[in-house]
Amino acid sequence: MKNILLLASFFLFLFSCQTKPDGTEETWWINSAKVDCVGVGPQTCYQIFKGEELDRQNWQLFYDQIEGFDYELGNLYQIRVLVSDKAEPIPADASSKTYKLLEVIQKQSDPSLRLTNSWKVIKVGEIEFLQDLKTGEDLIFEFNASENSYFGNMACNTVRGQIRENDGENLLFGPGATTMMACPDMKTEQAIGKALIETRSYKIENNELVFFDSEGNELIRFLAVD
Repeated sequence: MKNILLLASFFLFLFSCQTKPDGTEETWWINSAKVDCVGVGPQTCYQIFKGEELDRQNWQLFYDQIEGFDYELGNLYQIRVLVSDKAEPIPADASSKTYKLLEVIQKQSDPSLRLTNSWKVIKVGEIEFLQDLKTGEDLIFEFNASENSYFGNMACNTVRGQIRENDGENLLFGPGATTMMACPDMKTEQAIGKALIETRSYKIENNELVFFDSEGNELIRFLAVD
């Protein structure tokens, strides 16, 4: 009886070794939108982060495909991936690895994408009825959560910069690069610039976007254009 049990254990061990897939299992996060990139030619790439805990500031471009992964735009994924070596020969312009989905650990709608839109500035601090000093047009800001970027008209100059943090509630902007025109009245521009620096959170409700400082005070109010 003892010999039979030992023999059964041996065959079970042998079977498990034979059926275990070759490669390394990794935990990845997949961002909710693809971005333009250039591999062999122009294409769109996944944005991935490797690790158990997501760090939204360190997405990496991923130029390949993940076998068995059914991606849906607008969703944030945490997945387990089997990374294996390809068999020789490997084309010069191809990856040496293959990637296969093992498990979707979680899938959730990404609230940060709600920020992506064109927004008209309707109030900053106590200043209302805001217009471009040269053209009289509305002051429009464009936020792109997928690319973590922003661009806007501050009444005299325009500003362009990066979004450092955005999880659908918390919001932090990097320093913006502005044009260098001088205008007789810089009050609005200075107020908008200061508000962007102090922004720490936001909410979107009834087609309005509101930025708040660290103490919850309102800084800027926008109205959706699209």
